[in-house]
Amino acid sequence: MNKKKMAMSITSVALVGAVVVGGTLAYLSDKSNMVTNTFNVGSGYVPDDDDHLGLWLDEKDVANPEERTEIGNEYGEMLPGSIVEKDPTFHLTTGSTDSYVFAQVTGVDAMIADGYYFTVDKPDALTDPKSTFNTTNWHQVMSVTEGGFDGLYIYYDGEDNIVEGGELDEDGQVVTPADEMKALFNWVKLGSGLDNEKFAEVDPSTVDVRGVAVQSANLTAEQAQVEAEKILATMPY
Repeated sequence: MNKKKMAMSITSVALVGAVVVGGTLAYLSDKSNMVTNTFNVGSGYVPDDDDHLGLWLDEKDVANPEERTEIGNEYGEMLPGSIVEKDPTFHLTTGSTDSYVFAQVTGVDAMIADGYYFTVDKPDALTDPKSTFNTTNWHQVMSVTEGGFDGLYIYYDGEDNIVEGGELDEDGQVVTPADEMKALFNWVKLGSGLDNEKFAEVDPSTVDVRGVAVQSANLTAEQAQVEAEKILATMPY
């Protein structure tokens, strides 16, 4: 296929999970810097009223729970058992070409090794959960380590891997909105059973989530994955 005609939308997201150790407290993240690089290759992706173009990412604003933020969140101190809401969610601008959406995740396995948990449902403060991603909608197609969470995922809407871009009329008004995608995970918890010695060993770490949308027309999911991997390999962290 002529690459000049291939539509792609790429968004790079740094979900900073820096742990600052000091005495008996730490911060999961002093700030989660969201979209750091967004660009498109080819045509087929349209802008919205907020200047998004193609694929973009946000999360719940912890200071204003009814709002979403692309800038990041300021978190307070975390002690063992502390829980914060963090739900990195991709969006496709309405009117864009139907696409396969891929997410590359790094850094989660390191944070889990340090005593953190990533979950879909809100965990209990006293009982440590089992870490899990939203495997209903995000299927891992490539892992960094067997059984780990770091790797490449493709979005699944329950029927197929295609995220429909919706439709705009000739005046730019929404006729059919783009499909809404679910978050990779929704909560992060610092283990309640973390003792002082283990707590003191927690190192600063970063969770990075990056996404690529590749047109579904004339491509299988496997072919789109090859193109997504090529793009991700050239994107700086």
